[in-house]
Amino acid sequence: MNLEEYIKNGMVESYVLGLSTPDEKEEMERLLHDHPELQTELRIVENTFHKLWLEDAYPPPIELRQRTLQPYNWADTSAGPEKKPNYTFINIAPNQSDFITVHKVWKWIFIAAFLLFKLCLFTAIYFYFKYRQVEERQIEREKVRQEYQNQNIPR
Repeated sequence: MNLEEYIKNGMVESYVLGLSTPDEKEEMERLLHDHPELQTELRIVENTFHKLWLEDAYPPPIELRQRTLQPYNWADTSAGPEKKPNYTFINIAPNQSDFITVHKVWKWIFIAAFLLFKLCLFTAIYFYFKYRQVEERQIEREKVRQEYQNQNIPR
């Protein structure tokens, strides 16, 4: 790709705006080092963008600038009737009346009830499978008895 196509493609603009990929950025930096006319084009594009951005810029109020540049004096805590203090207290400790307090014994009662529930669940599962096993044995015995009766084998 020759230099004119590179400029017309908009690669210089995407480089200035930071929209180029890392490969394109690396290629552009290499070309900037090799070609002085590309450096000139880059300066022209940068100046154009700066002019466009400054055309619609609105300066902040002067009072804001003065407040921003005014140094902060945190050590000044004497607040008179006409002067507001220059600090704010933030209450970090929560109000205890806003929360429900639970005695520590309830934690152990809950743990014991949870473990008891788990024990009951496991025993119920265990006896369910035992019951199914007994039922299957009875069904097998009944099948064997039926086969024995159907064969009419003398004793």
